[in-house]
Amino acid sequence: MADFDLKSDDEKAEELKNWWKENGTSVIAGVALTIGGMFGWQQWQQHKLDQAEGASKLYSQIGKEGADSDAALKQLNSDYGSSSYASLAALNAAKTNCEAGKTDECIAQLKTASNSSQDSIASIAKIRLARTLISAGKLDEAQTLLTAKMPTAYSSLITELTGDIHFAKKEFAKARDAYDKAILSSGGQNIDVLKMKRDDLGSQTKAGA
Repeated sequence: MADFDLKSDDEKAEELKNWWKENGTSVIAGVALTIGGMFGWQQWQQHKLDQAEGASKLYSQIGKEGADSDAALKQLNSDYGSSSYASLAALNAAKTNCEAGKTDECIAQLKTASNSSQDSIASIAKIRLARTLISAGKLDEAQTLLTAKMPTAYSSLITELTGDIHFAKKEFAKARDAYDKAILSSGGQNIDVLKMKRDDLGSQTKAGA
């Protein structure tokens, strides 16, 4: 630095000029990449916001009086199929179909929701799907579904549904064992229903024991 200070202004200017010739392109490229990255990130954030707003608008139309719910649901699945709104819409559609006795349509919608990228939505859909499959007599499919990884908060419910599957298969000993485990892990919730299911087994033949 001391040597540089002793140089004349012309010498300093010449050295800076030479340095810029050698490094100027890299500096400009670095600045351009930084600015481009900032704008790219902003555009991506805006895109996500636009997607969320578009999906939200369509979701709000489903079930709204005077709106074409079927068309809104179809467009929601087509344009924003990976959004949480599409998964929630599938859950709602499944409920409507189940209440109307349209079991196949209900199962199809629940399967769609069970593939949600939101773990909470996917878990709720899987639990509801397992119940529906059991009611429809598709016991092996329901049993396979319940082996999927889900939050520990659902452990007691999963064990209860497993008991329901064993009961439907007339595997009463296994059903009683499952209900007992569900009672122990329930934390006091839904315990009356669980005890009723276990007590209803009565003196049933212990098939599969």
